[in-house]
Amino acid sequence: MSNAPINKASTNESPINEASNSSGNGFTDKQVQQVLLTLLLGGTVVSFSNSALNPAIPVFMSAFDVDIVMGGWVLNAYVLAMSVGLMLSGYLNKKFPFKHVYLAAIFGFMLGSVIGMLASSMSFVIIARAIQGLSGGLIIPLSIGMLYQIYPQKQHGRVMALWGIVIMMSLAFGPLVGAYLVEQFAWWTLFAITLPLSAAVMAMVWWLIPDMRSHDKKSPFDTIGFISLLIWLLTMMVWLSTLKVDFTGGLLSSDGLLKIATLGLLSIGFLLSAMVWWAYERRQKYPLLNVRLFNNKTYLHSNIISISQTVGLMLCLLLLPVVIQDVMGESALWTGIVLMVATLVASITTHYAGKMVDKQGARGIGIVGIAISALSTLMLAWCLYQPTLWLLMLIMSVRGIGVGLAYLPTTTVGFSSLPKDAVTEGAALNNISRRIISTIFITLSTLYIGSRSAQLLAAGSSDGMASSIQEILVVIAVILLFTIPSACKLPRSP
Repeated sequence: MSNAPINKASTNESPINEASNSSGNGFTDKQVQQVLLTLLLGGTVVSFSNSALNPAIPVFMSAFDVDIVMGGWVLNAYVLAMSVGLMLSGYLNKKFPFKHVYLAAIFGFMLGSVIGMLASSMSFVIIARAIQGLSGGLIIPLSIGMLYQIYPQKQHGRVMALWGIVIMMSLAFGPLVGAYLVEQFAWWTLFAITLPLSAAVMAMVWWLIPDMRSHDKKSPFDTIGFISLLIWLLTMMVWLSTLKVDFTGGLLSSDGLLKIATLGLLSIGFLLSAMVWWAYERRQKYPLLNVRLFNNKTYLHSNIISISQTVGLMLCLLLLPVVIQDVMGESALWTGIVLMVATLVASITTHYAGKMVDKQGARGIGIVGIAISALSTLMLAWCLYQPTLWLLMLIMSVRGIGVGLAYLPTTTVGFSSLPKDAVTEGAALNNISRRIISTIFITLSTLYIGSRSAQLLAAGSSDGMASSIQEILVVIAVILLFTIPSACKLPRSP
């Protein structure tokens, strides 16, 4: 790593151009720009691949003639493997140089793309997604940790806003590009399209990323914590997949009460086992996931907001296509357009919110953002009585403003409250918490929607699907409103 002197002449407020040497790592302006662009492109590869490929699960099911259980493992394998990557990211970041771990992660993502592109069966597709998930679980927290090290705290809001914009743009255009590739070419192009981007990232990492090493190489690996959490996650994923299948009989069947009782008992069992694991990790000097970071109240409350916003965002992304295509009978293209417009609005809002949080803190921005996202979710539920495309687009755009104000600024403040060498661990803990809780909540919500729709249909209602979705949206809005007290706990000033 270069020890070139700090260049203090730069005055541009852009994270790409502003000097960042005050971070204490001796980076020159040019190195900072190179690292930022490299990490942004790496994050784009992961996000674009997910947004383009996950909506195409029905295409894989048709191509390989498999049922929804096997098709669901395209997503489940990715989430499970990504959780493993998130668990390992903190340890690997301490044990090995950043450059080596990041190169291995990008190479792994490329390997997954090659296996997926050449897959001759659904099993190989699932293996490919698992490899990509493991790699993605390393890339995201490593990138965030590095950004927090090379930029001083006064620029964290802006640089994370830029990170958020790039990720959101990838999520916005991914489904449209994926749909075009599948329609015009074949499913394997969804894997092939990421290969040149991944190769470019590998070259940039090799030539542009300084060889930055950790000062803590003696941390032992928490084998017990890793194996126990992996078993817990695998068991939970299998159980959730089974729930989706068992539910096809509905809760109105003769064994409905037994299913409810079993669901309740298993839920309690999973919760208790998670609490035991949590208590074990808190006592470890070198934990797999540093849950003691939640002792930091700013980080804790920022994670509460982050998790609730992720749950709301993921459920809206899941339910909106159902509303547009199944309830309204419109084409999938309109789903992509509505989501793209909403994501673009969220990206623009995130850009300005990032600048605001550097100057004003996250408390006021977070409160306003949560209120807007909650109220717009209620508006979305209300508009399902007589939905129109333009009204959906307007409401989702308003919701994008709320997400842009509430999500990334509060998350940024949470990461900034941690020591710089703990940000990678904090990012991993944040990501795995969001993914586990949102996966559970989404599965239970789909179970409820299916049950409630069947019940309303049996009662003679013609809009059971829309009504059940409305009820879930109201629940989301209430959950979001309950996080306003957490926003009030965030610092008033940066």
